[in-house]
Amino acid sequence: MKVTSYMHVAVEWVERVIASLLVLVAALGAIDLVVELLAAVGRQGYLEPSSILRLLDSVLIVFVVVELFHIAVAYSERRNVIATVMEAGLVAVVRKLVIFETSVGAEYVLMKAIALAVLIVAIGVTWFLLRRSGVCELQTLPSSDR
Repeated sequence: MKVTSYMHVAVEWVERVIASLLVLVAALGAIDLVVELLAAVGRQGYLEPSSILRLLDSVLIVFVVVELFHIAVAYSERRNVIATVMEAGLVAVVRKLVIFETSVGAEYVLMKAIALAVLIVAIGVTWFLLRRSGVCELQTLPSSDR
């Protein structure tokens, strides 16, 4: 066996380990979400706005991890990962938008709002241009695969 074939095998194992760890992180995140929900409801008997924001943040973090898993799988299958990377980036930016805090200084809030707006526009324009050029094709999976 050549050195390069050993390296390819090693890279494939690393890809599998990373994908497995992402599944573990997503499962732990889902368990933590359930525990956090039960704790939030148990304290007051209902959800407060701050609890809802924490829960939404946790849900979106789990979605980001799931998107990262999809990237790892697509990469290991040597498929085009651009669409999946764009989806992960969009979910990450939306997460920041959902948990956007306005209780800090006004200039910080304005800077953060402008940065998020620029990121959203950049991702949207990039997605549009990639789709238009045919580089980034959406791949729909059968319902049994997702």
